[in-house]
Order: sequence, then C-alpha cells, then structure tokens
Amino acid sequence: MTESVSDIVLTPPNRTVEFVRDDSTPAAGSLLAALSWRWPTMMVVGGIAAAISLTAVWRFIKPKYEVAATLHVAQVVKPVLFSDPETDLSRQFNVYLATQVQAVASPSVIQTALNMPETRSLALVTRSPDPVTAIGTRIMVEQLRGTELLKISMTGESPMELATIINTILRTYIRLQETKQRDWDEKILSSLRQEQAELSAKLDAKGIELRQLAVDYGSVEAVNTDAPMGASWMTELQRLITDATKNIAVASARIEALDNQGTTSSGTVMNEAEYEVFKQQDAQWLRLTEQLATEPLAGLADTQLVFGPKHPSKDARERRVQVLGESLANRESDLRDLFKINVRQKLNNQRQEAELTIQVLKREWDRLAKQREDAARQTVVLEDVRHERERLETALSQVRQKIWNVQVEQNRMARLTIDSPAVAPTSPNIDQRPKYAAAALVASLFLGVFAGLVRHRLDGSVRTAVEVTEVLGLPLLGTVNFLTEKNGAPLARDERLLDPIRTISTALIASSERRRSHWRLISSPAPGSGKSLLAAGLARSLASTGRRVLLVDADNHGQGVTHNANLMDRAGLRELLEGKARVEDVLCAGDVENLQILPAGKRFGQFSLILAQQRSAGILRAIFEKFDDVVVDSPPVLAGSTTVILATIVDEVVLVLRAGSSTKEHALAARRALATVGEKITGVILNGVDPKRSSYSYYSVARNGTGVA
Repeated sequence: MTESVSDIVLTPPNRTVEFVRDDSTPAAGSLLAALSWRWPTMMVVGGIAAAISLTAVWRFIKPKYEVAATLHVAQVVKPVLFSDPETDLSRQFNVYLATQVQAVASPSVIQTALNMPETRSLALVTRSPDPVTAIGTRIMVEQLRGTELLKISMTGESPMELATIINTILRTYIRLQETKQRDWDEKILSSLRQEQAELSAKLDAKGIELRQLAVDYGSVEAVNTDAPMGASWMTELQRLITDATKNIAVASARIEALDNQGTTSSGTVMNEAEYEVFKQQDAQWLRLTEQLATEPLAGLADTQLVFGPKHPSKDARERRVQVLGESLANRESDLRDLFKINVRQKLNNQRQEAELTIQVLKREWDRLAKQREDAARQTVVLEDVRHERERLETALSQVRQKIWNVQVEQNRMARLTIDSPAVAPTSPNIDQRPKYAAAALVASLFLGVFAGLVRHRLDGSVRTAVEVTEVLGLPLLGTVNFLTEKNGAPLARDERLLDPIRTISTALIASSERRRSHWRLISSPAPGSGKSLLAAGLARSLASTGRRVLLVDADNHGQGVTHNANLMDRAGLRELLEGKARVEDVLCAGDVENLQILPAGKRFGQFSLILAQQRSAGILRAIFEKFDDVVVDSPPVLAGSTTVILATIVDEVVLVLRAGSSTKEHALAARRALATVGEKITGVILNGVDPKRSSYSYYSVARNGTGVA
C-alpha cells in the first residue's frame, strides 16, 4: 500500500488547537469531499442507472424515416407601369413567404387534403381519432435559407403514407391559393381604402381642432411659465415663507424656554444686557441699592468712634444690612419675572406677525401656482392635439404603403409550384438513439453524483482532523493512516507504526510533564477503533524511553491487549481484584524492556460490578504507583460503565476515533459520559485516516483492511 506521511499536530491538553489544512485536500462537507469519499456509491448508482437507461433507449426508441418535399415560391415581377427601376420588393416577398410557412400546414388545408380519395384510406388517417391534429403536429414547414423554397417534411415509421400525405397537402394548398388569393387581396384592399378614408377624415378634424385651440389659447410660445412673476417670484415667495417659518420656530422656542426657565436662571435665554437696562429703570431697586451702599460708610464711622463689637448700634446696623440684602434680592426676582413677561409679549408679537406674513405669502403663492397650472394645462392640450395629428399622419402613411403592397401583389404571376415532390426513402434516415443514449449517460452521471452527495450528507461519521476539533473541541494528539497487514506480519509489531506512536507518546509526555504520576486510559466511543493495538504501541514507545511502564488490559470482554500478547490462558485483572491471585502472579513481562503487562484474566459478564467495589480502586492505585507510566486499555465508553469507573482512577483519558467509522454522535456521547466524573480527556487520536483524502496522516492500526478493537 502506498504510504504518505504528513505532519502530526502536537499540542498540550486543554488548549485551543489551530490546524493548517493542505489546500489539496477537500474540506469535509464540500462537493470535492463528497466526490472523494463517495466515489464507489456514485459509480454503482451511476452504472446501474446508465445500464437501465441505455437498455430502455435501444429497446423502445426506433429509427424513423424523414419524407420531405419542396415548394417553390416565385418572386414578385415588377409591373411595367412602375417607372422606378430601383423599387425593392424583397421585403414584400419575405412577408409573403412567411405567410406561406404558416398557411401550408393550416388545419383547413390538412382537412381538405385528408378528404381526398388518395389519403382517406391511409392507416395514419383511419387509426387516429383526430387525424387533422395528428398530422398538424407532425408536419414541419421551414424556409430554406437563401432560396425561394419551402421545405415540407414529416417524420414517422411509414414512408409511403407520409409521402402521399405531403404531396396531397401541397396540391391542395396550391389549388386553394389560386382560387382564393385574388378575392382575399380585393377584400384587404377594400378594407385598407376604407381605413384610409377614415384616417383622412380624422386628420382633417384634428387640423380644425388645432386651429381653434390656437385661437382660444394663443400659441404655445406665448405661455411662458418662467416669467419674472412666475418661477423667479415663486422662488422668492418660498424663501420668504421659509424665513417667516424660521422666525416662528425661533420665537416659539424662546417662549418655551422662558416658560421652562426658573426664577434663578443663569440667563441663558434672557438677554442680560437688556435686563440690566430694565433693572436700572426701577426706582425701588435703585433706592435699595443706594441704602445698602451707605451702610458700609456708617460702619466706618462706628469704627472711628471706637464702638465695641457688643455695641447696640453695631448690631442694629448688621440687621439693617441683612434686611436690605433680602429686600434687594426679592426685588431682583420680581424684576426678572417682569422682564420675562415683557420679553414673552414681544416674542408673541413677533410670532403673530410672522404667521400673518406666511398667510399673505401663501395666498400669493396659490395665485401664482394656479396661473402656472392653467398655462401648463393649455400647453398639454395643444401638445396632445399635435401628437394625435402626427400619429394620424403616420397611420395614414402606413395604410397607403399597405395599399401599394397589395396592388403590387395583384399584378403577380403564378407563384406557387412544386419544386420536388415527396419520395419515400428506402432506409431510415433519422436515428436519435445515440443522442438519447448520451443524454442518459449524462443523467446517470448526475444521478450518481446526487446519490453520493445524499449519502455524504446523511453520513455522521468523523473522517478528518478538522471534524474532530470542530465536533469535540478537544486537542488532536495525532492521526494514523489506514494500513493493512504487510507480508502477513502482525500489525502490533509493524515497524511502520513506530514513528506515529512515538510522536503521540511524546505529546502525552509533554501534556503531563508537571504531574508526578502518569496514569492514562485509552478508550473509544464504540468498538472497532483500533484502541487496543494503539494502547500497546504507546506502552512500548513509553518503555523504550527507559520509563517503567505498566500496560493494563481492562477490557474484560474484548481482551485485545491480552490476545495480542498471547496471554489468554493467564490469570489477570479479574483474578487480582477478586483476591484470587497476587500481583506478582498476574504481571507479565512485555516484549520490550521496562514493560509489564497486566492481562484481562478470565471473561466475566459483570466485570463492572467487580471494578465498582471500593477495594478495587485501592488495589489498582497501589499497583499503579510502582510504575512511571500506566496505560489502561478500557472497553468502549458507550458499551457500559466500566470505562467511567476507570476514569475516576486514572489521571487522563485519551479517546481513539476511527475515520469513517466513529460517528459524531457517539463521540459527543462518550465525552458527555466522561464529563460526569470530571473533564480528564487529554486529547484524541484519529485512526484509519485515508492518506489520499486527508492532509493529516500517519499509519493506521488495521487487519486485512479493517480496524481491530
């Protein structure tokens, strides 16, 4: 088997892991991933669909005969009465030719042809409940490009009958055209002349109406909607209305601010300068200010008279100063209220003046708008009449052209002749089986791809390292490629496992380097993940570093480690926990130095009950403490409670998932089960990775192409 080795991501536990994915490997869930993983399904489904469809095509689709005839349609001969030698009648001919394409296979022609003696008894006519419709849907009429010929063809399995029907239809059509075409031309010409007279009368009426409107409204040029009193004055009115509206808004805002302002306002709304002028005009405020100013002079006189601090005159003066200060403050408050009232009255007057101005301006606006609207309405009426007159002139010109065309056609010579009659071919000339076969192959291919995508979408298994981290949110200790037996040698001792196992063991040592003991539990969500051989390999790798390692087979049902070490007949973990054997009796030397193996012992259906006893945990811990590292191979997490019980004893748990076998649902269930005894999962080993489909790889533990638990 071809081997490919790529980098393994080594990360310590409980840390965020970021993987750098090779762009050549399709991401899980993409179309390329589905094509890579599900190509066998696509090949099987596509092959079955192709076989069925091709068989149906070659069995039910028969080759057919195509019978065709050509009808010659002659050009119009220019009459000698036309003095213009450059008159081009090709356009009229093309129009006439297009009408023949539609008329040759019309139901009336087919009905008349099928009533003829030569076609009345044909099988295609007698076996069909509606022969006219049946023939009409099968007959094809087309113009041969660049010629004056019409090709009339039919496809079927009876060439003689098809040739008879086509020739009869052509003869019938030519006869009907010769007898009815001239009457039809006269009818069309009469209708066109009547339409010409009606259009001429309408055109004259529109001319009179246009002249009358010109008299009533004046010329269009006289209606100038951009006069100085028009658009420019309306713009000025709009500006004045806007300014007045702004003044109203400003006055309303200041009035609202005055109403909301307290008597002790800092003057953010009132004009302090105007307020000071207003205050200086109040006699009472001036008198109180003057009295308050004279009190310090009197106090100076008392000082000169050397009055003591307890002198009655000094106390009385201080009381007067206090009373005057309070009176002055009250007066200032009253003055502010009066000033607010005056300011509010002025603002109300300004707002009323602005509102009155807006009313006057809006009346003027309405007057100008009505004037412009009337002028625009008159312009529209005049333009409508002019456009209607132009339309009538155009229609009249077209009618005159049609009359001329019909007159030209009336002077034509015989134009319809059979160029070549229909002849029955001697061999089939239409075989659509290759085309349908190719379509069937393409459809089968798409069906196979669709089936592969559906199966890929419904597949819930883990296949790549990226899916491991996305689903479980755990570090990836390493991935191992899919590997089969080599020359019949046991995979447990395959040298190709040395590098990936050594790298994974290095990651485990790095993750637990701070702990004194290193007791690790190797498990998987379900059987078939290759955990037993991986556990044995990790134990050998750790022992090769000089550490004393104990490999414990705690999977009493599977006994993968015991089987690989050829210890099936030895007493083991079960006998040790039951007290039927001593430690030195059950420990066995491994195949490498410093490695001891504790086999599973005799199988027991209720081994978890033995393990759940309190003394069992003490026995195991006492044994584990004698070694530098302990690797415990446990049963699958979802197979029972044994793994959860063992997880309470060890320091960390390593989950083994098999790519394409272990499902995301089982992996999450295993993590939830282990979470009940504390988060001890150090990381995940992804086993059985296909190196051709993933950029994360080493080698997988497998036997004959299938994983071993």
